Amino acid sequence: MKNVSINLFLISRKFIFIPAFFLLFAFCTLSCNADRPPYEEDIPDPVPTPNPTVRWELVFQDDFNGTEVNQNDWYIYHSPGHAGNGLRRASAFSVSGGILTVTAQMIEGQLVSGGMAHKKNFTYGKFEARVRADDDPSQATSAVLLTWPESERWPIDGENDFYETTTNRRESFHTFIHYGEDNKQHHKEHNFDAKQWHVVSMEWEPRRIRIYVDGSLQWTLKDRVAIPQVPHHLCIQLDAFRKTMEGVVRMQVDWVKVYKRTLRRR
Repeated sequence: MKNVSINLFLISRKFIFIPAFFLLFAFCTLSCNADRPPYEEDIPDPVPTPNPTVRWELVFQDDFNGTEVNQNDWYIYHSPGHAGNGLRRASAFSVSGGILTVTAQMIEGQLVSGGMAHKKNFTYGKFEARVRADDDPSQATSAVLLTWPESERWPIDGENDFYETTTNRRESFHTFIHYGEDNKQHHKEHNFDAKQWHVVSMEWEPRRIRIYVDGSLQWTLKDRVAIPQVPHHLCIQLDAFRKTMEGVVRMQVDWVKVYKRTLRRR
């Protein structure tokens, strides 16, 4: 009987001790954490840094509203023609009714056409023009809008032909991106009638080039190796690919615009 009483006493002490232990533990926990701020409730999640958005700031526009090319803005070539075919002369250019016209034709046994370059250079940008080209039954000429490196280090520093008819009958036009010491090229054909007016745009950024026709995205190039990272300028050219031709072929440009690339935080 004595042993039973002792055991009951010990058991009762044990069950009294357990709740007391937990009360003491809870008290210590609350007192120890009293000076700590409840971080999860009071400190908000960090606000993510907004990604920058690209803006295109218009920095040059020529509507060709005068009677001649503005040579404060443009340099007109006086040189042999493309790959030594014919001649490039200022006489190939005319401005009338808000339209720039470059004419290719035979003059005194020479195929005479023209080209001109904008005098300002930009690293990246948006280059845009409203353009058309005559049919060329001789398939001797190619109408081209392009950017050319200020360094003149071609093809190492690239060449962006964002509108090029080639010598076809103007059933379509093309984009050619030239790059590398061995003149590698990326190419995209655009199935639009080049005899009709089209607005052609190139958005040139460090990681991509986008080509639009009449406001619709047609092609995106993402090859970083092929994308120039140096200053370029806009050029307008009607290039000869033969030494002779028949008839008269015109490239016409209604207007050109150049936009500078800027970044803005959202």
